[in-house]
Amino acid sequence: MRSMRAIVLLAALSLGAESAVAAELPASVPVFVKRYCMKCHDADSEKGDRNFELFLAQPGKAEHHELLKEILDQLNLGEMPPRKKNVAQPPNAERRQVVAVLADYLAAVESSKVPTATVMRRLTRYEYNYTLRDLLDVDTIAADATRLFPADATSHGFPNFGPVQALSDVQLRHYMKAARTYLDRALVLGKKQPEVRRWTFNPKDLIHEKKNVGTVRYRVISADGKHLDIGHGKPAENGPTYPKKFASQGVPVDGVYRIRVKAAAVGRKHPYAPELIPADLTQPLQMGLWHVPGPTYLAKRTTEGRVLVEVFDLADDKPQVYEVKAWMPAGSSPFVHWINGIGASKGPLRKIIQRYHPEARRKTPYEVDRLKAAGLPVPKDALVQKIWISDLYKGPRVRVFEIMLEGPLHDQWPPASHWGIVGNETDASKLNVEQVLLKFARKAFRRPVKPQEIAQYIDFFQSQTASGMPANEALKQVLTAILTSPRFLFLDEGGAKGAKQLDDFQLATRLSYALWCSTPDERLIKLAAEGILNQPKTLKAETERLLRDPRSQAFVQRFADAWLRLDKIGSMPPGTKQFPVYFRDRLESAMKNETYHFVSHVLQRNRPLSEFIDARYSFLNGALARHYGVPGVVGEAFRKVQFAAQTRRGGLLGHASVLTATANGVETSPVTRGVWVLESLLGTPPSPPPPDVPPIEPDTRGAITIREQLAKHRHVVACADCHAKIDPWGFALEFYDPIGGLRVHYPANNERGTGKGRRVDGSGQLPSGEQVNNEADLRKLLASRKTQLTRNLTHKLLLHATGRKPSYRDHHIVNQIVEQSLAGGNGFRDLIHAVIASELFARR
Repeated sequence: MRSMRAIVLLAALSLGAESAVAAELPASVPVFVKRYCMKCHDADSEKGDRNFELFLAQPGKAEHHELLKEILDQLNLGEMPPRKKNVAQPPNAERRQVVAVLADYLAAVESSKVPTATVMRRLTRYEYNYTLRDLLDVDTIAADATRLFPADATSHGFPNFGPVQALSDVQLRHYMKAARTYLDRALVLGKKQPEVRRWTFNPKDLIHEKKNVGTVRYRVISADGKHLDIGHGKPAENGPTYPKKFASQGVPVDGVYRIRVKAAAVGRKHPYAPELIPADLTQPLQMGLWHVPGPTYLAKRTTEGRVLVEVFDLADDKPQVYEVKAWMPAGSSPFVHWINGIGASKGPLRKIIQRYHPEARRKTPYEVDRLKAAGLPVPKDALVQKIWISDLYKGPRVRVFEIMLEGPLHDQWPPASHWGIVGNETDASKLNVEQVLLKFARKAFRRPVKPQEIAQYIDFFQSQTASGMPANEALKQVLTAILTSPRFLFLDEGGAKGAKQLDDFQLATRLSYALWCSTPDERLIKLAAEGILNQPKTLKAETERLLRDPRSQAFVQRFADAWLRLDKIGSMPPGTKQFPVYFRDRLESAMKNETYHFVSHVLQRNRPLSEFIDARYSFLNGALARHYGVPGVVGEAFRKVQFAAQTRRGGLLGHASVLTATANGVETSPVTRGVWVLESLLGTPPSPPPPDVPPIEPDTRGAITIREQLAKHRHVVACADCHAKIDPWGFALEFYDPIGGLRVHYPANNERGTGKGRRVDGSGQLPSGEQVNNEADLRKLLASRKTQLTRNLTHKLLLHATGRKPSYRDHHIVNQIVEQSLAGGNGFRDLIHAVIASELFARR
């Protein structure tokens, strides 16, 4: 196939700055600074490397604007002036008055130099995937064609922040390849309905009949050949159980397949010492079902390309058929394994044989030679294996009887994805291509499209077919070009010169990408075409409709990832020796799912924002409940769990996702967690550390605590003040280890994770003078700062929804949103409504 070039070039977006506004600093500001700040920030003290004398000498100079922003942030936070002896404190009325006039001044300064328009935004990787899912009606999640995309750049955790986005040649090639992949799934041009085929795989089709484990051997397949057992020490996910011969070719075509597995859990109640079975047998044995795109992805220790389709809680001793439908690409094949099993180590089986079944162990050649050297009799069959350990073993196993595969399954032909683009015709040469492209472009560009706008696409199609390219291929190339056009890849939020508000189609797009991370549906486009979407009543009704739609889960997950920095989970995973449970129980995905369920609940029930801090419930599955020490939760499914009074969990601060994202996999850092509290919850990120200060090296020997390490670090003058502001917030969270497990002592040896070390000290004093001793104190303190929490979440929602940070000149509108939320119960859903109804949301 000819290589296809991009049909259109990216158009430059010109943003006109507003005319300059003369701003004069009110005299009350330097008076306030001289009265309350100079004790710590004169030329002699320079606490925090801040000297205000130059500011006082010429307070109106532009070079001091960043300093004034810092002063305003500290006053809003309530941490300056510090509440210490001999430090004068301004009356609340005076503090409020200075905050108001300083905010007004900085707003006027920004209005004189900052363009109002949002920088043109490109679809992020996840927005692109969700958009093509809805545009083409194909599953873009089960087989993700964007998984090899370059990572999106982020700002404050948000990847849809226009100023940090770019589009390189490499990224454009990835977009083109993914678009073509998804179009090939959606369209069946030139194809007939494939035959539904059925395959049944018995135990002998799935695995080799026997396996040696040192001096013993066992049958994986029963003597009668009716079942196979997974769990004798065979490597877990790294050694999948799959149909050997079938995997060499896999399923014949892309499509939805029905997969049935007949299986049972065996031996969950066993006669062996519990410590010999390294698995959580209070939980059901779980069978994972995956599919892989080809046989190379089935090699041991390979996880790339594998798609986890479902996890089944198996019934004890009673074979049942477990069924699921899954989209599988051509060439892929399924495999199963005991997903919460004993793992890859053969050690447990050896120990069980040594203690309980010594008769199953044959002698080694070395042992035979020693007997001969000692003159002792040696049986002729000493090296022969007589007993199969599988005939004696009574431990837990996943027992598989057969795997059945059926497909591809179609509700209709051509499929709905094909109908949505070209109707029922499967021969492109018989289509009215102009009408097909006009309809498709309107959907793709999220606005009305005139015939002349697609003329270049028509010309391209005609030139390709005239040169001998089949019409089916030419049409796919043209559709791919549309899906790599800047009018598709970028959100159109520009307009006529001087226009400050989005038009209705742009508003529909901003609304859908804010709440669905995807393209607007037909109803939004219809309301935009009627010119009524911008009416407050209509906009509120549509906001509510989108929030009720299941697609709003995309907002929940992506907003939580950015706001709480869950995107960092997995970037520095813990060691397998120190935290084996993290991998065995798949805690990484469970942690994220807890937070997603929790945020979704607060949203859907319109719970107050304070529940993000002090909720006495969460959403757990069996594995995560065991990690938290919460009894009575069994199985893979997540459910709401009310915490007992003595449970040291509650709100986001107790979520393992947050605690893992703010650790490095080896040890915890009060600095990292303190910065997270300041940035993610309070909206007051500290300044970056000076470039010449070395980082704190982890003490893997456990000789000194992190508090003692930081005490040495704070002797550096340039670090002392910042650490005084950061560290107390993080010390209170030291009662949680690098994967969010509760602890009272540090480990004696972090490398092995064993032994009891120094006792955790979570105490600290905030710059405001408030004392915190543990995570409970921290929750109470944060919950009391409702205004600050609400303002921060308002800022985060606006950044997510508009792709730009609110500026100081927006503070009046932000304050109105905050005051409205606090007066109305401070519900999360209400806050989203208020943000979307605001002038800032509809502004270009």
